[in-house]
Amino acid sequence: MDNAAREWLDFAQTDLDVARHLLETYRPQPLEIICYHCQQAAEKAIKAVIVAHGAQGGMPKLHDLSFLLNQIKNMVEIDEKYYDYADELTPYGVAVRYPSELGLEERHAKAALEHAGELLDWAKKNCETEDS
Repeated sequence: MDNAAREWLDFAQTDLDVARHLLETYRPQPLEIICYHCQQAAEKAIKAVIVAHGAQGGMPKLHDLSFLLNQIKNMVEIDEKYYDYADELTPYGVAVRYPSELGLEERHAKAALEHAGELLDWAKKNCETEDS
């Protein structure tokens, strides 16, 4: 695997680990921060695939996960559910920076963790297949 892609995946894993740790141990649960780290994990995972597949135009400096997926849709297989996850996670990257923008509950944080984890697993597989 490309070193740059590995670095993006490592950063994504760290964000996911932090989110999981906060959900499991921190009280009261900082739901906005948990969801933010999930969005960051997904964003970094997708950017790892972009790096691994050498998408044209360099690394987009955007945080819209569906936009990022579209950068590689002709290079890798992307199940439609990942676009659904992207649409769910993207607002957590910006809206959570403003108090009371999102009415989050624990179920939102758990879903964000699950979806970010699936996107990270998908990214790892797509970065590994690039070496083959």
